[in-house]
Amino acid sequence: MTTVPLAGSARALSRASRLQRAIHALRTEGDTRGRESVAIGVGLMVGCTPFWGVHFGLCWLAGVAFRLNRLKMYLAANVINPLIVPPLFYAEVQTGSFVRRGHFLTLAWDMLTPDRIWEFGADLVVGSVVVGVIVGAMGGFVTYAARRPARDPFFQLLVRRASDRYLDSGITAWEFARGKLSGDPVYAAALTAEFPAATGTLLDIGCGQGLTLALVAEAQDTAAQGTWDTTRPDPPQFARLVGVELRPRVAGIAVRALEHEAEVLTGDAREAGLPHADMVLLFDVLHMMPEADQRELLKAIRAAMPPTGRLLVREADADAGWRFRMVRLGNTLKALVTGRWRQRFHFRSQADWRRLLYEEGFAPHVQPMGDGTPFANVLISAGVRTDGR
Repeated sequence: MTTVPLAGSARALSRASRLQRAIHALRTEGDTRGRESVAIGVGLMVGCTPFWGVHFGLCWLAGVAFRLNRLKMYLAANVINPLIVPPLFYAEVQTGSFVRRGHFLTLAWDMLTPDRIWEFGADLVVGSVVVGVIVGAMGGFVTYAARRPARDPFFQLLVRRASDRYLDSGITAWEFARGKLSGDPVYAAALTAEFPAATGTLLDIGCGQGLTLALVAEAQDTAAQGTWDTTRPDPPQFARLVGVELRPRVAGIAVRALEHEAEVLTGDAREAGLPHADMVLLFDVLHMMPEADQRELLKAIRAAMPPTGRLLVREADADAGWRFRMVRLGNTLKALVTGRWRQRFHFRSQADWRRLLYEEGFAPHVQPMGDGTPFANVLISAGVRTDGR
């Protein structure tokens, strides 16, 4: 299948600074399971050699020659640090002696004479090659086994393109988008399970950097270019994408990533009038509000939706034991890091979330959304109730 660079990601790459593009290239080159494993293995092998001071050059040359990730290779080489060098040095000298002469050395100070120093050095070099190959092969194997193959390569392609939109907003914004979109299961679940039949307006309340909107925009652009994977359900076809974000700086990142493809409104969704929306997203938003405000926001959403509208909510299940405590810990740490020390959280159990939505005019369906993570998240898909409420 032909893959053509999409307008959003290509535009961001063209605007990024030379330093940002260089870091992007170093982080993404050789980014396959096999090449990453080889890069780690070669890096460990280079680190085992006694050619201190030129490890960086060796990693750079090997990366260029074999199209391997130079950054990961050099980081792997530096795993061999001063604490490891003494026992490694001893093992390499002994291995070199055994390979060259068939026996191990009895080390003594008289070996360090002008006549014998070259023999000692030759043992070290030969041994470093042998030990390096063994260490590198083990490291490469562990890396290959630890990195699972992508379950959905096409989705990962969309993730890469969506996250590339954030490069010109800074490496931090790009890395966050890349990690969040690929590591949080809610994005794949939402795109594959909920969006395909949707049309009209998509409203993302508390959109943050606009990650979901960027992913949807990439899916729609891919379909428009005729490069959509036809083995998958049809992609979303929203006529309008709208995001609402309270924090002006974060909203600015979303605006820059989405430009003309989506509208990003800055303000509090509880106070601003919501636009008509056929589908509304509330990912990790409700627990940030007082309980009364949760109801008020849901009432406003219900009023802005047609009878065929749908609401998609991601929240934590407060009855899920230690996995819920991990969610609470993560939220507390985030609040401390971002300076919101007075932030209060209002979580509910899965049953209470379902009851709340039902009472506010929705017919909710709950599914787990924490697979592959330590968190007790659930995804709630809710249509408008048809029993008069």
